[in-house]
Amino acid sequence: MVCVFDCETIPDLELVKKNYEITQDDEILICEEAFDYQEKQTGSSFLPIPFHQVVTISAVIADDYGKFIKVGTFKGSEEEIIRDFFKFIDTKKPKLISFNGRGFDMPMLFVRALKYNLSLPAYFDNTNKWENYRSRYSENFHIDLIEVLGSYGAVRGLKLDVVASMAGLPGKFDVHGDDVYKLYFDGEGKKIEEYCESDVLNTYWLWLKYELLKGNILKSDYYTYLEIMAEALEDQKYYTEVFRNYIKKELLNA
Repeated sequence: MVCVFDCETIPDLELVKKNYEITQDDEILICEEAFDYQEKQTGSSFLPIPFHQVVTISAVIADDYGKFIKVGTFKGSEEEIIRDFFKFIDTKKPKLISFNGRGFDMPMLFVRALKYNLSLPAYFDNTNKWENYRSRYSENFHIDLIEVLGSYGAVRGLKLDVVASMAGLPGKFDVHGDDVYKLYFDGEGKKIEEYCESDVLNTYWLWLKYELLKGNILKSDYYTYLEIMAEALEDQKYYTEVFRNYIKKELLNA
């Protein structure tokens, strides 16, 4: 089984107020003041990982060969989202696919999991020293596309949106990561979920291209998997028509 995943987060307001010089009361303004303070201190508005409260984890599930099965979202409180995601990994032991999952998503989840005393034994199992989830040079457990496409740091600054757009995928076409905190505090949780799902669809499609690049799948398989994905997408999701149109365009090259 393959699991292509991505997380969306917002600033942890309680932690932010404890550690930053906050003068605002409004949730959105608190976030923006924290971003400004962080940028003045470090040159980047990106908050350290303990400050990232998880609001969504989305995933594409595919079979062992890469054939698309479904896309969906882990929902609930932060504790429930992380717990259910960890339980899925621990019981199903899927191959994980991500874009910067080693650099951000998994370390962030581990740090946030400390708050709830959660466990993920499968990820830390090193019975086989070279073949496990934490091995950076084995692709049997976790493929981080930003690493393998960037030669493990030789190419910096890869962005999912840019790589996806270059490769003929939709990329980010409606919402961007910087919008998530505003959407969350405006009560737009469904929009965040669908945005996160569109990100994992981009990542899944990019991974198929990577598998084709390596020769792990045939070009005929690649086109078949795209057709399966187009058929499986739910009609009511805002991203469905966009992805189907891009897939149609790709299939014209078959």
